[in-house]
Amino acid sequence: MIRPILPVLSALTALAVVAPSAHAAAPSCQRGGATLLAASGKVRVVSVKEKPQNSESRRDRIYGCWTTTGRRFTLFQSRDFGLDSIERDHFEIVDGRYIGAIRDFEGGASESRTAASYDAQKHKAVHDTDPCDEVSAGDFTGVDDAVFFRNGGIAYTCFKQSRIVDGKGDRALEANGVVVTSLAVSKNSHSFSERLFYLADDVPKSLQL
Repeated sequence: MIRPILPVLSALTALAVVAPSAHAAAPSCQRGGATLLAASGKVRVVSVKEKPQNSESRRDRIYGCWTTTGRRFTLFQSRDFGLDSIERDHFEIVDGRYIGAIRDFEGGASESRTAASYDAQKHKAVHDTDPCDEVSAGDFTGVDDAVFFRNGGIAYTCFKQSRIVDGKGDRALEANGVVVTSLAVSKNSHSFSERLFYLADDVPKSLQL
C-alpha cells in the first residue's frame, strides 16, 4: 500500500521544480544594451545601435515593446548620412498602449516629416500619414503637424491639407485650401470623450473623436 505514494511524490517534486519557470519574469525591454526613448504604462520605446552600412554615419533600430511579455517589434530604422541627412524622432504613448512617432529628416536647406502609430500590445503598425508624406511647400515636405489620439488615430496637416485617420479610415478634416493649424486633443476630460481642437483659417473649431 506504500508503493503507490512514491510516484505521486515524484510527480509533485517535478511540478515544484517546473512551476517557478512557468512564472519567470518577462525579458527586459532594454535587454542587449537598448536605450530607453519613451515609457508609459506597459509600453516602452527603445533603440539598439547597429553597424552603419554604405554611406550611413548612424543606424539605430527602433523597437516598441510590451513589458508584460517583453516582446519587442521593429518600428523603423533611424539613420543619419553625415550632415547630408539627419533624422530626429519624437514619440508619444497614448492610453498606455499606442505609440505615436514623428520622424523628422533634415538635410542642407530641406526638411521632411512623417508620422505613424503602432499598437504595442499587438506588435503592429496601425496608421500613417501617407497622403501627406510627399506634399511639398518650398523646402519642406510632408507632415507639418500631427497629434495622436485613442486607438492609434492621427490628425495631421500638410501644405493646404488637413486629414484625420482612425478606425473609420483616412479622410479630409477640412476642404483642401483651408489652412489648419494648432492641432490639439483633449485627453483628460472626466465627463466627455476626446475632442480635436484646431484653427481653420484662424477660426476656432472642434470635432468629437
